[in-house]
Amino acid sequence: MTEQAYIDHPYIADPQYSTTAISWYDGGLHFFRKVPEDGIALLNVYHAAYLIIFLVAIWWCHRWWRQGTFRIRKRLVFDSILVAVISIVIGGRLGEAIFYQPEYFFSQPSRLITNAGGFTIHGIVIGVIVGFRVWAWWIKRPWFHMLDQAVIFVAFGTPLGRIANFLGGELWGRETDLPWGVRFPMRGPLMREVVQNGKGETFVVVDTPQPDETVLEHLEPWQLDQGAMVLEGAPVRDIPVGSPDASVFEAVREMVTTPRHPSQLYQALMEGLILLVILLVVRGKAKFVGQLSAWFLVCYGGLRMCSEFFRNPEPGLGYLLGLTRGQLLSLSMVVGGAILFAWVYRRKLRIDSIATDAPGFEPQIDTKPAASNP
Repeated sequence: MTEQAYIDHPYIADPQYSTTAISWYDGGLHFFRKVPEDGIALLNVYHAAYLIIFLVAIWWCHRWWRQGTFRIRKRLVFDSILVAVISIVIGGRLGEAIFYQPEYFFSQPSRLITNAGGFTIHGIVIGVIVGFRVWAWWIKRPWFHMLDQAVIFVAFGTPLGRIANFLGGELWGRETDLPWGVRFPMRGPLMREVVQNGKGETFVVVDTPQPDETVLEHLEPWQLDQGAMVLEGAPVRDIPVGSPDASVFEAVREMVTTPRHPSQLYQALMEGLILLVILLVVRGKAKFVGQLSAWFLVCYGGLRMCSEFFRNPEPGLGYLLGLTRGQLLSLSMVVGGAILFAWVYRRKLRIDSIATDAPGFEPQIDTKPAASNP
């Protein structure tokens, strides 16, 4: 490999680095540090992202209700946010299982709620669409009016999620010789550590939880499908091959990627900040139900297809028709958005025709409680 400038991800540069954003031990707060056994992990970067999205959603949705642009009952604003949260969790999780890791998740369905991470934004979008279809029917409000609010928070949450992906050393980009290229800890399927023995053979490290709550490691052979190198100075570890109690051991060392585009940060900008600005501008001018959802599908799908040219395909998935899995899913979003645009301008249901109980707006919902009219 030729000499070039690059940046090492914090996992490589700092042995004490952790995605635990805030922890408490030794009588004080610590930030992005590994937490000892007697310490308390208070907040990791992923939970911090979800928390920020949830709090901003509460503030924004109540503000929109007062402005008369989110036209439902005030007491249903918070309930709608909870529906969105549930839809995001279920949809993101099932999307990861169906689109990217079906064999792993569905061979043991309990993994959907236990020991495996992973959410996909395409699954989140589908989950929100389905969740709000049921919720809109239940509260007797136009389906796409509910979705028009939700897409703002998908765009708002995307940069937070992508920054968390970067800090977690996952979903890195393709090889580059640009000076801001980043070396990441090499990971295989399910974010398993990749190691190499002295003969150049590569393995993934599989963690096996034990009844006494300890975790034993073993190696499973895995063929590299992208550029990587042994981390200079990494300690040699003897790990059994095939199972934790195997008699055959291999002396292996940790591997890291070759310098890569920090595509997570590219995506945070393109599918997050740029998309959010577009949607907020459109929201200020939109008159018809569904306009915002259509703009989201077309813009997110198009921007994601562009950013995927810098992102490495998921381990083991590769390309189909020259496109990544993410690009194919994004292409379907663009097509769906174009169809939705045609539907919106054919139906032309005005937002200000929907009843609300926000003061000063017409038409008004009857404020008297009624069991049959939530």
